[in-house]
Amino acid sequence: MMLLPHCAQLKNLSTLLREKYHVRNKIIARGYADSSLMKAEIEIIRVQKMITRHRRRCSYCQLNEASCGADIRIRSLRSGESFLPTQTY
Repeated sequence: MMLLPHCAQLKNLSTLLREKYHVRNKIIARGYADSSLMKAEIEIIRVQKMITRHRRRCSYCQLNEASCGADIRIRSLRSGESFLPTQTY
């Protein structure tokens, strides 16, 4: 299975998401939570929604996901085994 090169806009959004996580982690490392932590969490959610929206609308991303068979496959469970779906990208 061969993956197509990544979408440039999606790469920019993923970089933005990494930056938002970095900001949030710096706030957490300070040792106390305040309103800036809540704002950072809201920003992370906002960027995640932007990525989801982009993947839904971008024909290039849809083609890439279709080419690699992006779906969630569930393996059969043996008795006593915990349920963890296997994600493929």
